[in-house]
Amino acid sequence: MMQGRAHLAGVLAVVAITYAPCAFGGEKCKVPDELMRVDERLPHLNERLRAGGPVKIVAVGGASTTGAAAGSADLAYPHRLQETLRLWYPSVPISVVNKGVPRQTAQQMLERFPSDVIAEDPVLVIWETGTTDAVRGVEVEELAAALQSGIDELKTRSIDIMLIDMQFSRSTVTVIDFERYLNTLHRVGDVNDVYVFPRFEMMRYWSEKNVFNFDGISKDERAGLAASVYECIGKKLAETLRVAIQ
Repeated sequence: MMQGRAHLAGVLAVVAITYAPCAFGGEKCKVPDELMRVDERLPHLNERLRAGGPVKIVAVGGASTTGAAAGSADLAYPHRLQETLRLWYPSVPISVVNKGVPRQTAQQMLERFPSDVIAEDPVLVIWETGTTDAVRGVEVEELAAALQSGIDELKTRSIDIMLIDMQFSRSTVTVIDFERYLNTLHRVGDVNDVYVFPRFEMMRYWSEKNVFNFDGISKDERAGLAASVYECIGKKLAETLRVAIQ
């Protein structure tokens, strides 16, 4: 069973790569309004943007943060986020530093905070986590404790934080119990007034609307389709940040 889960950890980097061709231009990235509701605010990012920057954002996460499925970090959602923010705020120096490392639990990511996060002196940290915890069957209490420690560390240093939950895939949800881990992520976010970007529900919506299709896609097409999905996620993240600083 553990060997099967380890295999799935690698496969999860590719869950978003069989999207229908030409599906993600413009309107196709849309999701229901309730999935774009943001009640939490990012005061330090807001202040830095109003002051004209510079703005540094660190993205911590796993394989989908690195852009593994698309084959390049330049195609990953952190880079797409940077492109969009630079377009919207052309007078502000903005950089999004990609600190993704595949197949790490939240605790393992937390252990990288001193070197990969704090040392970068960011104004905002985007933390994508929970997938490997679910694949490995880590106790949800351990996930919650790691998340809380990371949030406390960043808030103590006056760094804004946003969490990103898991990817959705029809194939993986049948064999991995994501629900408890999703609930834990969102519960920790709620009690700390930290926004959790609902990637899982966005991707489930796109799947239900057949915006993407896991069937009948050749292996050669997957990288390009993954890049399209990452582009959508990057744009939705940018929209979320814009709401959170208003």
